[in-house]
Amino acid sequence: MQRTILSLTLSLLSLPVLSYAQDLPTPSPTKSPLPTATVTPESAQQMANRVLKETSKIRHLSIKSQVKTDVKTNAQIAKAMADQMQRNPNADGIKAVNLYLRQLGFAPKNYDMQKSYARMLGEQTAGYYDNRTKAFTTSSRVNPLELETIMSHELTHALQDQHFDLRTFKKAVAHNSDMLLARKSLIEGDATLVMRHYTSATLLRSFGVFAAGVSSLFEPRESKAIDDAPLGTSESMRFPYTAGLDFATELYKRGGWASITKAYTRPPLSTQQILHFDKYLSNRKPENVPVPDVLRVLGKGWKMLDHDVDGEFGLSLILSAYADPEDSKSVAEGWSGDHYAIYSGPKGAALIVQDSLWNDEDDADYWVAGYEVRTQERFGELAKERHEKGTTIWNAASDVVWVKRKGRRVVVLEGTAGAFDAKRVLKALLG
Repeated sequence: MQRTILSLTLSLLSLPVLSYAQDLPTPSPTKSPLPTATVTPESAQQMANRVLKETSKIRHLSIKSQVKTDVKTNAQIAKAMADQMQRNPNADGIKAVNLYLRQLGFAPKNYDMQKSYARMLGEQTAGYYDNRTKAFTTSSRVNPLELETIMSHELTHALQDQHFDLRTFKKAVAHNSDMLLARKSLIEGDATLVMRHYTSATLLRSFGVFAAGVSSLFEPRESKAIDDAPLGTSESMRFPYTAGLDFATELYKRGGWASITKAYTRPPLSTQQILHFDKYLSNRKPENVPVPDVLRVLGKGWKMLDHDVDGEFGLSLILSAYADPEDSKSVAEGWSGDHYAIYSGPKGAALIVQDSLWNDEDDADYWVAGYEVRTQERFGELAKERHEKGTTIWNAASDVVWVKRKGRRVVVLEGTAGAFDAKRVLKALLG
């Protein structure tokens, strides 16, 4: 697993929690019921030494150093993750994530990302590789039948780290959660493909995988933390493994492990390239959309907390939180580029400005129509809709949503009703 601050995620975003959590391990979740603890540090280290050696042969990456193994309880894992989040100095980034999730309706107004995310990972973690400490940690309560399979995945991350320097690989991306998630998908898809090769090598391993239910290993395990997590969390947790596996498989078909290794020198630029392999092959680059900086028209007391890129997958999640998932994916396929900014204002006011470009005006219209469905489903009878010169406006209690298209460009404003002049903001961006 890797370590994935809003440059947010889960996704996430994808949800911005993904990039916020850049410095946290993203764990192999445990799917099967958790048995009484049987894993000891000694047995885990012996198994890790053996699995690393075989994984190295499968992946065609040499072992540059052995990997230390540690065993912790789920409570210790959750505390370690919470401590790391507390040490994060980016207060604006944390505030921005919470504001984003709340303002777009992914989470309730009292949602606290730090507490929820650490608790969720503590509940879900079966094991993870930490590219800061260069160690593998497993839960003391992991099903023994799962552990070897999990190690084959996580120790692939150790090999990736030794050859490609994963911290540098991910830190090369700033303020672009979409590109970060694409790189994470390459990393996780690579490791998941290795895991498949490892588990299919012998009948006994294949039986162990079947018995433990590891075929659904990367499905988040049911828990209160998952139930309470923001909308889209499960989809965001799955994406780098499932979509990443499809991407890695396409690379493997075209040149084996050497083709996957080469991808670290030309990594995917967006989740669109992950979802549509032909766009990776043709090097279809996202269009650059400038940061939607509107501070000059917001007035005194406003501050830009952060800015980021949603990408095709992130925008599909925004729609699917309240609209049909398949329709949401179809609408988002017309994405060509985007950028959004998160603002905080006086007396707790908030504003999210999302500026997006689409392949053509029809695709832009589809996005507007999709956002209309999302907003109506989200607010229901509370939403008071009106139209002004090509702009659709909803007022719903303390929230306001403005959507305006100009050519193939669409600007969405979501914020606190009465806290900002939406017409001035739109004029500043669209003229």
